[in-house]
Amino acid sequence: MSRSVLPTTDLYFLNSCDQWIGRWWRRRPIERLGANCFRCGNRLLLIRHDDPRLMERALHWTGTLVYLIDDDIEGAAQSPGLPAAYRERLRRFATDHHDRLLRRADLLITSSDILRNRFEQAETVRARILRLDPVWSLPLADLRHFGHRGEASLDIVHLGTASHAGGLARTTPALLAVLDRFAQTRFTYFGRPGSHPALEAHPRVRRLDPMDWSRYRRWLPRQRFNLALYPLEPTAFDRARSSNKIIEHAIAGAVGVYPRDWRPAAALGQGAILAPGDPADWAESLTAAVAQRDLLASRAAHAATVVRALNDPGAQRRFWARTLGIEPPR
Repeated sequence: MSRSVLPTTDLYFLNSCDQWIGRWWRRRPIERLGANCFRCGNRLLLIRHDDPRLMERALHWTGTLVYLIDDDIEGAAQSPGLPAAYRERLRRFATDHHDRLLRRADLLITSSDILRNRFEQAETVRARILRLDPVWSLPLADLRHFGHRGEASLDIVHLGTASHAGGLARTTPALLAVLDRFAQTRFTYFGRPGSHPALEAHPRVRRLDPMDWSRYRRWLPRQRFNLALYPLEPTAFDRARSSNKIIEHAIAGAVGVYPRDWRPAAALGQGAILAPGDPADWAESLTAAVAQRDLLASRAAHAATVVRALNDPGAQRRFWARTLGIEPPR
């Protein structure tokens, strides 16, 4: 798989614990073995995947193996909305390393309750299983972009990658209906040319080419949106997703629209707009959100308050201190 730092590695480890990693000019308790693989004494931490050589080293590690995974890799095979090439990559990863790592791990760290429950029921997993929330190092947006009552533009965004394309496709008819009904609305999404032709043809839709992780981190805090859509397909893969997008939406200052049966959204209370589980049924929810746009600023403020408590590097750092046996500095 990739030799580069994964978003998962930043969000679940480096953003909070980079100060504990040794460099050539400093000694620290953690040694970095690869982009996503770390050693602390007799404990080896592998985050999702790394160079095949390092994954084989993890499988044969004689100490404690800590394995962090943030997707339902096996569930991807039963998710036809995922791009075929993406499903195939995950299938190969599952066959070559992921299944073996699940069997070998002493401690398994997951990114959602659903994923944790799934592993707890798996007969092949003997590891102790914990859940960990992501942490971003970017500031949350203020509310100035909501402006004053009656201002013209209302910007909607879908901050998904190709793995979210199925959900966006299912909500496209509802979204187009809203764009046609409310002339002040605009929509932005990521995708390859031709991936969502009906959206791409609309005059108030902006398609952005997919960005690598480094560029996206620079791009996101400079953006401001009013609504952010997070349509999920009714698949095991999508329902196991983490709370990550909740934080992303707050960084861009947007009120999120989520399926009401997606558990992380419940934590936002009035800071979220809850829509039906199937994105194909979102027309009424999206119409109401735009029609009641004067409520969005207060919803965004409420969401930001919740996200500030959720996006806690100190809590994540304490988790890793316990997990890796590090004595936190006084």
